[in-house]
Amino acid sequence: MNLPVVVIVGRPNVGKSALFNRMVGKRVAIVHEQAGVTRDRVAAVAEYFGKHFLLVDTGGLGVFLDAKKGVELFDALIREQVEAVLKEAEVVIFTVNSQDGITALDREIAQFLRKTGRRVVLAPTKADTPESMPKAKNTFMSLGFEDIEPTSSVQGLGISDLAMTVTKDFFPLPSPAEGSSEPLKLAVVGRPNAGKSSLVNALLGHKRMIVSEIPGTTRDAVDIPLTLPGPDGNEVSAVIIDTAGLRPTHKIDNAVETFSVMRSENAIKRADIVLLMIDTSSPPTQQDRRIASLIGEIRKPCIMVANKVDLLPPKTKQKALEESMRHAMPHMSYAPIVAVSAKFGKNIDGLRARIARLYEKMQTTIPTSILNQFLRDLTLRTPPPAIKGRHLKLMYITMISTPPPRLVMFVNHEELGSDTYIRFLESKVQAAFFPEGGMPVQIELRGRKGMDPETRGRARNARGEATPEPGRDAKAAKRVDPNASPGQRLRAVSDEGRKKRPRRQFRR
Repeated sequence: MNLPVVVIVGRPNVGKSALFNRMVGKRVAIVHEQAGVTRDRVAAVAEYFGKHFLLVDTGGLGVFLDAKKGVELFDALIREQVEAVLKEAEVVIFTVNSQDGITALDREIAQFLRKTGRRVVLAPTKADTPESMPKAKNTFMSLGFEDIEPTSSVQGLGISDLAMTVTKDFFPLPSPAEGSSEPLKLAVVGRPNAGKSSLVNALLGHKRMIVSEIPGTTRDAVDIPLTLPGPDGNEVSAVIIDTAGLRPTHKIDNAVETFSVMRSENAIKRADIVLLMIDTSSPPTQQDRRIASLIGEIRKPCIMVANKVDLLPPKTKQKALEESMRHAMPHMSYAPIVAVSAKFGKNIDGLRARIARLYEKMQTTIPTSILNQFLRDLTLRTPPPAIKGRHLKLMYITMISTPPPRLVMFVNHEELGSDTYIRFLESKVQAAFFPEGGMPVQIELRGRKGMDPETRGRARNARGEATPEPGRDAKAAKRVDPNASPGQRLRAVSDEGRKKRPRRQFRR
């Protein structure tokens, strides 16, 4: 579904991101009093009385548009981003600070927007009282725009009027059908300057994210829609989330970076698949291992992307690279490794194919009968260790959810299951059913006291045991003809009991 695009532009620190968050109804963009916080464009779907549109927040235009010299790197890159997104826009929200009045840069941006031919709605921000709104409107009439809607993102004033003016030419769209599938969410995470934004641009096939050699270029967690090849040849709708680089906690020295790290960690939690970027130009660091541990704790399907292979010595072999990464991060043994060069687009198709295979594995469920047969064979070869003379008895196993694969194993006493043996079982299930599948297996032990009658019956069937008939001797009841009458069953059970009772010896 192609939605109309609405773009928010303006100079730095006029309240663009705060207005963006107000219009989409949630905190998506980072808001801070520091100027120039937003760099990449951030997009989210907004809605006003059934009229849906894609709202885009952009970085602040901090220099005159005709300036050629003395332009900082990020100012030039932000300008390129704004010019690119304006080509797709149907409506532009031009934000100005009502408390500052009209500045020379405001006039320069207004002239630039008139040349684009797009419909412009002027939005004076920070009009925090109802009395200040008419004054703000009169102040900016000289810029020559017909639609002027003063707003206050802090107080929520004028937001509805602005949305009504923006969407007056839009048409209501039907709501998504019930049961429609959510897009596959891919989060690209890693330490700063590992090549995350370059990988996002390579997967998209165009320059969408700002890329520079300066660590910490990306600040927001940016959601970008794309399509990927599916396992059956059909395309899969997906959203790729570019995140800020995760630095060690003791190196975070400002509030903006704190917010960036929080957004990145939240992106890991809401993602379906995590792409962990590793810079192969240097050995894996402690921070790489910390990020990998965070992914493992949340138990997210993961692919390790070994980036910058173009910087490795020519004789470096793929196998040696993988062995060094496995040795540095043994707890990520379940994650496949894909070597790429995001800058030059090397092996990006191989990464797409690996994502498709992982997506296919995420739909896989293991039949309970096969799991229990595997469990019987495994315990015969490697029985559980004894703890203080007591043995753990594995009775029944079943898969209750995926992804990631979560299995419940019923045992006689769950306290007898050591963490070491549970990890052993998880590794064996992983190797048997999800070899390098990218999904961590989780096994939960439950005592048989928590088993309901139906589960007890399935457990007996899995072990090949018959269900006992009611009677004084359950073992004897197994040998009773099931077609016999109740009286015959009772006599048979009594006879079996007498046969097993030892005879009393008398002396003459």
